[in-house]
Amino acid sequence: MIVDPSALEAYREVMEDEADEFIADITSSFYANARELFLKMDEALAKDDIEGFVRAAHTFKSTAATVGAMPLSGLLADLEKRGGSEPLAGLQPLIPPLKQAYEEVEKKLRELYP
Repeated sequence: MIVDPSALEAYREVMEDEADEFIADITSSFYANARELFLKMDEALAKDDIEGFVRAAHTFKSTAATVGAMPLSGLLADLEKRGGSEPLAGLQPLIPPLKQAYEEVEKKLRELYP
């Protein structure tokens, strides 16, 4: 499952009438943060900035989990861990599949929450 809808649907029980707006804010922030975090990861790879790469992967991992994108979060957890223990240059080939996984998550979220 690319996205577990229960992660965001849980807000409906708590927020009732305000849930749609809140979920829209969360997903909108997720899309904006993803673009920013991809840029930070790319910049960190280019500069061989381990700390910057690990921090961006960690933040992205958490935001992916917030929207229920657990497979994407798992990929980011792996990159976060490997970024702290392997040369960053070796992680560069993992970025295009990560971006593809993100695009699938965004597509699914937009279907679930237009």
